[in-house]
Formats: sequence, C-alpha cells, structure tokens
Amino acid sequence: MKQTTNNKSSIPDSCQRGWRLFSIMAAYFTCSDLLKPYLFKYLETAAYDKRRAYHGTAMVCLQNLRKTFHYGGRKNVPGTAMVCLQNLRKTFHYGGRKNVPGIEEITAITAGRSSKRQIYRLPGGTERVINTKSTSVVQDIIEEMCTLISIRTEEEQDEYSLYCIVEGDTFTMPLAREEYILDVTTELIKNKQVFYLIFCRSVWYYPLHSDNPLYYEVVFNQIAPDYLEGLLLVTPGEQLQQDVIYDIAKVAALLHRAADLQDLPSMKEVKYLLPKPALTVRDVKPPQWVNMVQSAWSEVATLTSLQAKAQVLEILQNWPLFGSSFFAVKRITEPKERSEYILALNKNGVHFLDLVTHETISVHTLAEVMSTRKVKNEDDLFLDMKCGNLMQQRITRIQTDQAHEISRLIRQYITIEQRVSGQSKGDNPRDMTLPR
Repeated sequence: MKQTTNNKSSIPDSCQRGWRLFSIMAAYFTCSDLLKPYLFKYLETAAYDKRRAYHGTAMVCLQNLRKTFHYGGRKNVPGTAMVCLQNLRKTFHYGGRKNVPGIEEITAITAGRSSKRQIYRLPGGTERVINTKSTSVVQDIIEEMCTLISIRTEEEQDEYSLYCIVEGDTFTMPLAREEYILDVTTELIKNKQVFYLIFCRSVWYYPLHSDNPLYYEVVFNQIAPDYLEGLLLVTPGEQLQQDVIYDIAKVAALLHRAADLQDLPSMKEVKYLLPKPALTVRDVKPPQWVNMVQSAWSEVATLTSLQAKAQVLEILQNWPLFGSSFFAVKRITEPKERSEYILALNKNGVHFLDLVTHETISVHTLAEVMSTRKVKNEDDLFLDMKCGNLMQQRITRIQTDQAHEISRLIRQYITIEQRVSGQSKGDNPRDMTLPR
C-alpha cells in the first residue's frame, strides 16, 4: 500500500511494479481482520481520488467490483487495481494459494501478464486453451467449460468436474472446486510429472440437451467407450431381447458413420462396432450381426457425423444402465465371503450387477443410503454403506480401491436429488453423516 501511495521513486515504472507486486500479494496471502477493512478502503480511495495517476483505472476496478458483488455496473476492461481487488476477494473466499508460485508464474506477473495459457482436455481428446489467472480456481474453469457446451444453470454445472490425470496413477479423483489451478500444476511441474486436466460429466441426473454440437461431442465420447466395453448391455440368461438386438445393429451403423466413414461397414469392421458381450451370445452369430448392421446402413448413410452421434445418444439413453459410473467391487457377506460384482451408480441408486449378464442382483435407492464410511486396513480399502431408515439399518461392506470416489458420487447424487425435490440442506439426517 505504501509502495503505491505517492510513489516518488526515480525509477519510471516503480509504481507500476508496485501494483503488480500488490496483485501477487493479494493472490497468495491473507491479512488480519484488523487490516482487512483498511485494505479494501485503500483500493476504493484509489478510484475516487482524481489526483492519483491511476484513478481512471481504479474507477474501472470499482465498477467491476460492484458488478462482482451483484450490485450492477458497466462492463469495462479491468485495470491493475481491479486485478488486486479480484485477487483479494478470492483470497478471502477460498483461503489463498497453498503453494509458492513457480518461476514462470512470477516472471509472467512481473512482466504484466496476469494469466497463463493452460490446456484443458475434453473427452475424446479435443483441447481448449483457457487463460488461467493466479487466482483461477477449479470452479472458474468448470463454469467456463460449461458455457462452451451451453450448460448455463448452476444446477446442471454441478454435474461436471475437472479431473487431473497423472501418468502412472491407476485411479484419479476430481479436483476440489475451491482448489487453485496453478497450485495443482505448479506442484506437478516441480515434480516433473506428466499430467492432463480433463473436463467431463461425473454424474448424470438431468436429461440430455440438443442445442450445442460440442455438447454432443463431450457426452458421446464419454458414453461410447462404456458401450463398446459392454457395460451398458444387460443380457438376461446371456441372451438378447429382440429390441436390444435391433438397437445394437442400428448403433453399430451409426458408430461407423460417426467416424465419418462413407462405405458400407465390412465384416472386419463390424466386429469393432459391437459391444464385446454381443459377440459371445448364442442367439446371434457373427454373420447375422454383419447382415443386420449392413441393412441398417441405408438408414444412416446420409447423416452427418454429428447427427449420427446424436442418434446414438438418443437410442442409448433409453437403456437402464445409461448414465452409470461403473466400478469393479467385492461385496463382503457373512461369514466374510467376498463375491465379485460390477457396481453401477446412477440417479436410480447403487446397483450390484452380475459380472457376466449385468443383471441387477440387488439395489439400494438413494433414499435408502443413510451414510458411507471408508475403512482401511494394512492391505485393503473398504466402503461401509449404511442403508435403511431411522427404524432399521443395515451396513453393506464392499472392497474397492475407489471407495472415496464412490462415496463422493453418492453424496453428489443425493445433494442434487434433495435440491430438486425442494429439500433444504440440513432437513435430512443423511446430510450430516455422508462425508464431504
């Protein structure tokens, strides 16, 4: 504050450097409650005192600050003081950066560049470059990426997450929304780790949209791998129902067109267009699949690649396991027997599926899930899931290395469901027991 008040240094850019240092300090450090009101008052005074060299920029800062706090104001290009105000606001809101900035970040800020061009990936490998500031948190990036795919409501944006994929790690977790992006990347760069920041949909509660091409790309590229792996396919008695057979043949032709291929799918190509379990069912032989897929080709040959992807989603969204997150787990029952299942988690609850047929062996609706608790011993990680009601409960223990992610998704679904049903936070005792 002293550095930017009546700066009389003989160095021409001394005051400008002072404002830049101010922005760094505001981004990284909090201050005492005693200093806080004086600090805000100082920035406001800079806007109203016309004797100051930076009063014009400071006025823009003040206008933007009022808009930030939802009091309105015109949309002007923010100046250096506005950056300070934004940084300060975020520091008090999120607690400030946790890691010391890297040399590249400090060099950029002292050179007057307030942001870094950071690459973010979408499902399927598409990349987007977003100017990421020292104070950018995960929530900021999620909001910006959601805007790109026309997801504008706060409720639907809560379905999306930002994951940091680190090469060599088996499992990954979404970044907390209050984490500073450059805290994460600086630490990984310092440790010389290869990483990717990937934006994707983590829960599936709200219906699909139909008004944005990039939205279809994101959702299609998330669903297609699970479909081809066979995770969405249910085969009671290891057989397929006739309407499912038709869907599979139609989807295979659509996938061929979605890849922008023009010619009739060949016998060799059809093999890679079908979900894996479909190739082993007894009631449909490989030549029959080829004939059905080629017959369906005439219906889709004139579609664009994007239209084909949209039709794939329209068909699959009617399948019962569409929009599920899948986990390989072992359910532990008395006397301590461990049975292997696929756990499918979606808006309808927690489903334990048969490993081969994907039939539902048992299910707990979200309304039945009262709490989850992670338990770790020397060798294994478990998730205890308490289900029932206030009068009667039962604990289901499952062994899984992804206990934390399963617990997080359950809470996310329950939070969305309670909000949609109009329940306020705290009305349900489950809110108190589910982990954050």
